[in-house]
Amino acid sequence: MGLKGSRVLVTGGAGLVGSHIVDRLVKAGADVVVYDSLIRGREKHIERASNEGRVELVKADLRDTDALAKAVDGTDYVFHQASAWLRQCQENPRLSLDVTITGTFNLLEACVKYNVKKVIAASSSSVYGEGIYLPTDEMHPLNNDLFYGAAKVANEQHYRAFYKKYGLDYVAFRYLNVFGPRQPYQAAYMDVVMHFLNKIDADESPIVRGDGNATVDLVYVDDVAHANLLAVEKPVTNEVFNICSGVETTIKELAEILIRLRGKEGKLTPAFEAMDAGLVSRRQGSPDKAKELLGFEATTSVEEGMMNVIKWRAETDS
Repeated sequence: MGLKGSRVLVTGGAGLVGSHIVDRLVKAGADVVVYDSLIRGREKHIERASNEGRVELVKADLRDTDALAKAVDGTDYVFHQASAWLRQCQENPRLSLDVTITGTFNLLEACVKYNVKKVIAASSSSVYGEGIYLPTDEMHPLNNDLFYGAAKVANEQHYRAFYKKYGLDYVAFRYLNVFGPRQPYQAAYMDVVMHFLNKIDADESPIVRGDGNATVDLVYVDDVAHANLLAVEKPVTNEVFNICSGVETTIKELAEILIRLRGKEGKLTPAFEAMDAGLVSRRQGSPDKAKELLGFEATTSVEEGMMNVIKWRAETDS
């Protein structure tokens, strides 16, 4: 399987992960259709790729079956990143059904109709809920109790069902805590990066929720994009994978890293407030399956990735 000269659809292609997939697809010589409602995604995120290669933007959401069919027609591969986000689903649970579940079903029907070769889909570590054991591997029980995670579980089951009934090849990625340039403010866990930096740049202490011992498994967005392209290159189908670093970082450590990178060590220390109810207290994924079957390893350190976030903020603010 090759991407050069292929036609590729990226749903949510103007978002954090989607736009970085677009960057890599353009470099690989693919013709790219970005399908995005632009509710959270930003057209500016694909400007560079549009200038460097053949990128078409379709502004629509997954509920628009006519627009979706036109976008899928003639497509070789689909990278499915579009979804209602976690907090949005908790505030308006109907969106998890209408957008994330039904929208994905609409997409899969179109993929079957137009003979798409493979779907590479974004799932989430939210399907695990609170970890019963760490590191969490792909055999961990699906212990989720949130609408967002419930929708991702349903989608994973639909990928399997479409594969069994129609032979639609797919790979689903359970992303851990993705961070990097183009980071949004709406992410339930990783919005802390932007809020921490806002405080630090204002010479104020970054506010940590809880006692700071909650953990995340930070994986850099371009590493995530690389994993997505590997799923096309490798003859793997009907599988789910964690996409993660396999390393736990506490929220307190994250705040301290950002203080240090901004040159304010000794001047600022984290402050603490009550933690949001319902968020997972520890997250650490096992990267072993992705390494074995896809050859994927997250290679960007937290420090290197966060420096790229800081540089991106400076460029976008200038």
